[in-house]
Amino acid sequence: MKLLTLVRHAKSSWQDQDSSDHDRSLNSRGLNDSPVMAQRLRQQGSLPDRILCSSSKRTRETCDIFLAAWNMQRDAVAYEEALYLAATGTLQSQIETTADDVDHLMLIAHNPGLEQLAQILHPNAPKTLPTCAMVQFELDQSDFSLGNASAINLTWYDFPKNSA
Repeated sequence: MKLLTLVRHAKSSWQDQDSSDHDRSLNSRGLNDSPVMAQRLRQQGSLPDRILCSSSKRTRETCDIFLAAWNMQRDAVAYEEALYLAATGTLQSQIETTADDVDHLMLIAHNPGLEQLAQILHPNAPKTLPTCAMVQFELDQSDFSLGNASAINLTWYDFPKNSA
């Protein structure tokens, strides 16, 4: 059995109009939401043992805050240029290259690719993923080959403004 957690980066800033989209950093809300969501995932009882993260500044900052909250080393992370604003096919390909010894994979990336991938994985997945949202799936198999998955279950969904 494998766990796959999809995460949309935390809220980013549009203040610096001279920055490229790739180089936008988190704003104060993003900086506040990230540790909250890291704690909520910890409360679910399973932290990732591998993280694939887009190379953008906002995804890297989100990831760094998660790592600090979990006291996890950066060597668990692969920063991938291909994940920046990636389409679902690219996201799926990146997931499927994950080694079989990884039990819980986290992917930190961008919409609309993440939302579309979540919908492909499970019909009851949320249609929208607000910033810093997390959606988790359980794959009833020994690898991350999504196209061959016999059963994918939606196990958890949360986002910063969720008060439940």
